[in-house]
Amino acid sequence: MNFYSDNADLQFHLRDGIRWEGFVPAWEDGFRFEDGPRSLDEARELYDACLTEVGEFAAREIAPRAREIDEQGVSFRDGEVVQPPALLANIDGLRRMGVLAPDLPREVGGSNFPFSVGAGVMELIARACTNTMILYAFYQGPAVLILRFGTPEQVDRWVKPLAAGAISGAVAMTEPDAGSDVGAISTAAVPEGGHWRLQGRKQFVTNGCGDVCVVLARSEPGSKGLEGLSLFVVPRKEHGRDNYKVARPERKFVIRGSATCELAFDGACGELLGRRGEGFTAILTFMNEARVGVAIQALGLEQAALAAARGYAEKRVQMGRPIARHELVADMLLDMEAEVAALRALVYRCTALQDRIAGIQRAGGSKAEQVALKRELRDRTPLVKWLGAERALWVARTAVQVHGGYGVVQDYDVERHYRNALILPIYEGTSQIQALMSLKDQARWMMEKATRLVRGPVRVDSPPGELGETLRDMAREYNRALRSALTQSLGAGGLAALAAQAAMGRTVEPDRDRMSYALLCAERLAQMLALTRATEALAAHAHVSSGRRRVAERYARRALPVLRMQGEIVRSGDRSTLEEMRG
Repeated sequence: MNFYSDNADLQFHLRDGIRWEGFVPAWEDGFRFEDGPRSLDEARELYDACLTEVGEFAAREIAPRAREIDEQGVSFRDGEVVQPPALLANIDGLRRMGVLAPDLPREVGGSNFPFSVGAGVMELIARACTNTMILYAFYQGPAVLILRFGTPEQVDRWVKPLAAGAISGAVAMTEPDAGSDVGAISTAAVPEGGHWRLQGRKQFVTNGCGDVCVVLARSEPGSKGLEGLSLFVVPRKEHGRDNYKVARPERKFVIRGSATCELAFDGACGELLGRRGEGFTAILTFMNEARVGVAIQALGLEQAALAAARGYAEKRVQMGRPIARHELVADMLLDMEAEVAALRALVYRCTALQDRIAGIQRAGGSKAEQVALKRELRDRTPLVKWLGAERALWVARTAVQVHGGYGVVQDYDVERHYRNALILPIYEGTSQIQALMSLKDQARWMMEKATRLVRGPVRVDSPPGELGETLRDMAREYNRALRSALTQSLGAGGLAALAAQAAMGRTVEPDRDRMSYALLCAERLAQMLALTRATEALAAHAHVSSGRRRVAERYARRALPVLRMQGEIVRSGDRSTLEEMRG
């Protein structure tokens, strides 16, 4: 009954797969703090103890309440959002354990743990209950934004109570008429004395009923697009009265225990957070961190679905043997295992990159190394979100199939896992938005140098042998497909001309109409690159044991044909969709 000690793969990544010595000494400023660890070994013991404690609580307390939370759902009484009592009981338990803000500094009530440890905590909670993990994230998430950009007074007023669990928060960006188009935000903020007044509406705000909301609003009259946006800290109550209105939460068939609210700001009083007019730049890092957070949520859900399917298949006897020993079911279970391992490898590759970047920043290290690591993280962020969202759907769907008729019965957890997986490709940027982000970055990097224009932008760290050759084949397939998509969009001459301008230091965005074919291919390309990066992350640890090599080789053997198929479709030049659009 411990979700950490029963998961050898998770233990590997958080004990041996991450090079803690590369950033923990900087994280702890040479282990000089009296209330902190005195050595790397002591720090790692603290991390492991925290994960073990959360793993037990998740298995014994959180998981048994997950179905009750789903059934209770969120209600609306007397103008107030009412969250499931079982959900609040889970949060209260985590509060008493002191793990609501493991990644925040000790001086504001956190544990000063690296992000990788916090990611492990979130994975354990997500495996136990998706709804609990979502609410859990909205204690530390808003606190990070305020800590990063706020004044000392704002940190004292908001970050410390969030870290202690005395209040919860929200982040409001999406609007009814803007959706994924952040540049179309119309909520306005006007200065009044020492404060600001906000006017407008926000939609699909997770935990919008929280005590404080970080709001992205337009502060500069006449500004357009991503310019002129600022962040504001807006308390839900002012002098005992509503500062903004929380409308009835959305009625959803997914994540039923999570309050998804519409907020109405009608002269709400707020405080500027960070620099005026730099709101989008300020929130961009948070958005990318949230996308990794969704991948962690997907990972926990995948692990829950895999454990349920494996447990059922080992007990369910058909035709004289457990169905786990029937070839087709055994094949599904092994594919599920490989999918979970691949996502976990990529997730903790991303969290370790974040930790290394933060460690260098704290130590005042090499700017060049920071730039290289940030580029590597940027490359993988849309991919890990895409992979987690899309493949969690497949893993959960397969768990239902393993259960047969019982898979759609609510007495079994897998139907809930499948429903909850459906939100993953939608929020924090749809899978299609992730694909467009990846395409934009790869195209720009490709045109930075003539050699990349010929060879492609993607290189992989590959081990020797067959696994390494398969991985290199995957990178070649992606580069070939990307080059074809861009060439069919811009023409060989147009692509070369843009590359020449990039070589002179000019940032040139191709006309969108000319890029239509590449945009059409964006999600196929994103899938190809996501599978490549996941295989690379698995291959990095394949030498550790025969079991890890077996999983990596299985995943790679199944991924390469998918890349070849998608590459052939991209290179086919099929423009039928574009022709239909033009009518």
